[in-house]
Amino acid sequence: MAEATDLSGVYRAIRVLGQQLGTQIDEVGASVGVVHHDLALTSDELKRLREEFNEFVMQAEKTANVQQSETRVVALKAEMDRQFGHYAVVRRTSTGILQAFDVGNVSNQVVTQVSEELMIQTPRYWLAPVLVALAAWSRDDQDMAEKSVREAYSRDPSKTSLLFTLVLRRQGRAEAATRWLQHYLTSLDPRALGREFAVVLEAVSYDAFGVHGQQILIHKMHEWAKVLGTGSDSFEHQARNWVGEIGMQREQLVDHEYPQLARLAPEWPTIKRLLEQASALPVTIDKYTEVANHVGMMPASLEDLMDDILDQLVTEYDKDELPLRRDVLYHSSVIEMGGDKVQARKRADQLGVALDASMDLMSMQTQAATNPELIGVSARTQRVCVGACHDAFRVAVGRFCTAYRSRLMDSTTLDFSPTHSQYAETYGFKGCRLDTAMNEQTGIGLLKQTWEDTFHDYIESVSFKDQWYTAPVSIAVVVTVVAFFIAWPAGIIVALAGTLIVAYLAKQKKDQCQAEVDKAEQARDAAMRLSLQMYRDSTAQFVDAMSLYRELDSQEADLLRLIDTWPTRDQQDEQEAI
Repeated sequence: MAEATDLSGVYRAIRVLGQQLGTQIDEVGASVGVVHHDLALTSDELKRLREEFNEFVMQAEKTANVQQSETRVVALKAEMDRQFGHYAVVRRTSTGILQAFDVGNVSNQVVTQVSEELMIQTPRYWLAPVLVALAAWSRDDQDMAEKSVREAYSRDPSKTSLLFTLVLRRQGRAEAATRWLQHYLTSLDPRALGREFAVVLEAVSYDAFGVHGQQILIHKMHEWAKVLGTGSDSFEHQARNWVGEIGMQREQLVDHEYPQLARLAPEWPTIKRLLEQASALPVTIDKYTEVANHVGMMPASLEDLMDDILDQLVTEYDKDELPLRRDVLYHSSVIEMGGDKVQARKRADQLGVALDASMDLMSMQTQAATNPELIGVSARTQRVCVGACHDAFRVAVGRFCTAYRSRLMDSTTLDFSPTHSQYAETYGFKGCRLDTAMNEQTGIGLLKQTWEDTFHDYIESVSFKDQWYTAPVSIAVVVTVVAFFIAWPAGIIVALAGTLIVAYLAKQKKDQCQAEVDKAEQARDAAMRLSLQMYRDSTAQFVDAMSLYRELDSQEADLLRLIDTWPTRDQQDEQEAI
């Protein structure tokens, strides 16, 4: 009888192997669960971090733009002072000489010396020979006065004419002032009016030139109207400027005011722009209601008014300074818009029209009406010019509203993507697109059904399946066959041990799968509730947004009423003059 084979070592090895495999499978299963959970959390955190980082980068860029523009503004103003600081000296001296003539406490010799020195120091500036002419006039030096007047007129005919108009009117020489006014108007081109023409508008608004001067201006305006023609490009340009003026009044909307709508609606940028543009209407109404209600106090005397106009003319900056002032305006706009260069450029371009060396009559009226401070006129003149721009202003309102209304939508899509929530990312949400126009119960039903399908497929993918036995059983069979070839008792023992190991591992896997299924079942209701709440919130926010839009849009009628009842339109003299 053959000696029995000692298989105790094999039994122990199989038992230890089974225990080790079971423990390792448990650990792997637990690790996989933790990793899956961590990956879901990490993905969500990375998404939020990316959004925060992008926002931070954008804000940092805007902050850097503001800082650079602040530095640039300081440098530009220093450069203007370096290049044109001596112009300021001439301006201050001009004001001082005019005041000295009124008081009579400065000798002709001092005035002559100062004016001739400035003539030498500023060889291109029109105001310098004017001072020499005034000094010669004060000492009755006709030859020197005429030479200086010709020199000043050759440098800048319109400003020189206007200044002598104002000075002579100030001295009570109305006839001579009117002749110089005629020279001034003759020197102008209605398609390229100098910025100083705003001073004339200012004077007309106060009736500073008297009846005869007003008749001259009205006659010249009629001539210019024929040159420009009706229905011309000038009117079209004026209407476009008014569209831009209205657009500049819009307010900025932040996504946080409609968080779920901004998150789910692909058309949110259009909705946001629609609300922002409609918001310009009430702001425009408030701005121009204040202008319409402005009551300018008449000066204590006509001389006081002329002093103000004359001071404004002699202190106005020269066209050589315009390039630097345009740069200052742009960088100031960057600061004003919080570092947004795109919006700053639009704002600077819109406001920069007022800094042009010349503009046509209608553009001058528009700038006086929209940006009076940039061309140096008062609120009274602004009030008159708004009335003069009535037709273009009204056309612009219609165009502005028509433009944003063309993008109006009765409803919007709500895209519940596979990443719309953490649950959606974790359980592989299939995606669902709803519309705010559909019945709420229909939308809820579609959203619930999509979640049911999602969880059905997910549970199916993680449930225990009989196919899992295939690989372990195949391995056990191979090991058993090998053992039978070695020794049949060993084959029996190996078969029994393999069966036990396979059963043990199968139970572990089944328990793990069941845990995943239970976890999914528990999350099902929470996932649905979150998506349904997002759906209800987004539809409610869309209703609120459209309600706000209709409220804003309805104010077009109020704006048109303000334009049609503009106070100066009933004042025939102002209407004809402008």
